[in-house]
Amino acid sequence: MNYVIKEATVQDALEVARNIRPEDKMEIEGLGHNLGALPFSVALSDVAVSFYNKDGDIAGVAGICPSGVPRSGIIWMICTPSVQTQPITFVRQARKWLAKEEKNYDVLWNYTDIRNTLHHKLLKMIGFKALRVLQPAPLYLPYYEIVKLCV
Repeated sequence: MNYVIKEATVQDALEVARNIRPEDKMEIEGLGHNLGALPFSVALSDVAVSFYNKDGDIAGVAGICPSGVPRSGIIWMICTPSVQTQPITFVRQARKWLAKEEKNYDVLWNYTDIRNTLHHKLLKMIGFKALRVLQPAPLYLPYYEIVKLCV
């Protein structure tokens, strides 16, 4: 059985927050956010999905939020340790989902913690590039600015 991707719910976000990967938690907190905001990210996204591994365990939630610039979206993804059970299958399914959604955007972007190496690998495999290293407030930790041109 492959990964199952479906529309995310607030309950999915709460489940991911309870079982979050430590690196994902560090990434969120390094930007001054907390896990309690994850359900709001689902609700505020133009599109948000949940993905489940082969055993039916929630592996994460992801979405695209409006950026305030026409045809530009802020992509995000938060995972549980279950994402590591089938990373290649996850990437294949994520590519399919992204290919469908990116038609509505010219560019997708965000920041990712330099220490979150699994995210870097997954993002690279689905077509994102790291442009530069930034140190955003409030903790001024190093983050990659990632981008995917969709045109």
